[in-house]
Formats: sequence, structure tokens, C-alpha cells
Amino acid sequence: MDWHLVRRFVHVLAPLLCIYYIVPDPVFPGAPKDQVLILLMLIILGTDTVRLIAQVKVPVLRSYEDERPSAPAFFAVSVTIALLYFPVEITLPALVGMGWVDPLTGELRQRKSDLNPMLPMVVYFFILLIGLGYFYGMTFPVLLSAVLVAPVALFLESRRIPYIDDDMILILVPVFLVALILGQLPF
Repeated sequence: MDWHLVRRFVHVLAPLLCIYYIVPDPVFPGAPKDQVLILLMLIILGTDTVRLIAQVKVPVLRSYEDERPSAPAFFAVSVTIALLYFPVEITLPALVGMGWVDPLTGELRQRKSDLNPMLPMVVYFFILLIGLGYFYGMTFPVLLSAVLVAPVALFLESRRIPYIDDDMILILVPVFLVALILGQLPF
């Protein structure tokens, strides 16, 4: 099986997690959806902890994840934070950006394409512009968000930060920056 393609496919599906916003609350009697989300994150983190302690090799994970928390663990934490604290109008474009631009960047990098990083930056810009514009209208703060956040996100994605996965960076940094620009910070 081509695990590389499986990872790319999972990335592309990431925006589907925004169904969280349409799931009824409570999900089950006595189970508020925010608690279910936190429980799912804890299950993923617990599973990842067991994997690390038992030193189990999981084929879908990259080799450098054998000795550190996995991309799914970082993703679970960042999605939980984004879904719990930021509005869907900001979270959805960030999830689409991470889900679609990260694999695009990886493919272009692997092929040593001259289109990297410009094409991913342009795609990310339009994802933010169209996504935020849909929810907030084509206002100056929306345009400013897309202009400022796209290059920052791609710059941070291109850096290898030890012990932090780019999935986390490509969700939390854009969500925070867009919320800051639009005056939607949760604190």
C-alpha cells in the first residue's frame, strides 16, 4: 500500500471536521459535543502515547515520527483548540488551507518544483480570501487577513520546528492571526 497517498488523502479530508459545528449539542444525552471532542482528542493522545512507549512502528506515519508525537496527535490538539475557541467562519478556511495546501507543498517540494512556494501561497491566499469573504463579505480586514496570513503560514510550514508538526502550525497560527485581524480573539 502507498502510505504516502493515504497521508495526502487524509489531509484533503481535514475540512470535513467542521461538521463539528452542525452536530447537535448534546451529541448523546449527557454528552455535550465539546466534551466529546475533548474525549476524542484524549483518546488520540493516549493511543499515541502508548505507541511511543511500546515503540510501535505505524506504517502510515513518517519515520521521524517514530520518536516523537505523531502528526495526528498534533492535529487532534490543534483542531480541538480551533473548534472550541474560534468561530467556524475562521476555523473552516484554516482547516481547508492546512488540508489542501500542506499536501500540495509537500508534493511540490518532493518533486523539486519551481512552483514551490509561490503556488501554495497563492492557493492559500485564495482559500482564505474566498472562505473569509463568504462569511464576512469582501471587506478590507478579510483582504488584509489573506494578504498577511498566507505568506506567514507558508513560511512557517517550510520551517522544520523540532517537536512541533506543521499541521499544528498551519491551523493555530492562521486561526489566531485571522482572529486577531478580524477582532475575533476568544480572550
